[in-house]
Amino acid sequence: MAVNKPAGMLSVPIHGMRSLNLQDMVRRDHGDSLRPAHRIDRYTSGIVLFAKSSKSHYKLMKQFRMRTAKRSYMALVRGVVEPKTGTLIHHMKRIKKGFRNVIVDSEDDEGSRAELKYEVMEQYPTSCLLRVDLVSGLKNQIRVQLSEAGYPLIGDRHYNEQEENEPWINRQALHAAELGIIHPIDGRELTFRSPVPQDMAKLISIYKKGKE
Repeated sequence: MAVNKPAGMLSVPIHGMRSLNLQDMVRRDHGDSLRPAHRIDRYTSGIVLFAKSSKSHYKLMKQFRMRTAKRSYMALVRGVVEPKTGTLIHHMKRIKKGFRNVIVDSEDDEGSRAELKYEVMEQYPTSCLLRVDLVSGLKNQIRVQLSEAGYPLIGDRHYNEQEENEPWINRQALHAAELGIIHPIDGRELTFRSPVPQDMAKLISIYKKGKE
């Protein structure tokens, strides 16, 4: 089951928090056997995949672990992105302060390799709409890597304090737009797509016109 998660909702419950989460909502309507095969950030919108059986869950998890699942995002970032296509490779690790991931040297034993591919979809006067394809799948990876490359996500206050002043959106401009998998039972190639939500579409329209 592919579900279109709105921004602001947790993918799964967090211990000690009573915040609304997608897993509880899906299980309430479709049964407790459903289990998420992956997750996306709370303030990222888009596709989250649920398995209907333990067998399907195992096989789907394996696809994400082996990096055969295809995950594509739409991201609106600041700056003029050059080159127009490319690959970003960094090493990241989790730190307790601020509950975030940071870029570290490749020789850091606590670091994990993070890789993504990007393509410029549209370049605007001061911002750029990107398609981002994940190769690895670390927490906050797209947000951290693009910020490190000098192209922070518009609205991402967690990784760029200057985004506190962003007037047009109250979350990072990141949307999980497309997900491709192999069906765990019959082997079909499946692709799920989610349209850009209203808040991000409005933001893109504003920045396309060169407004700040």
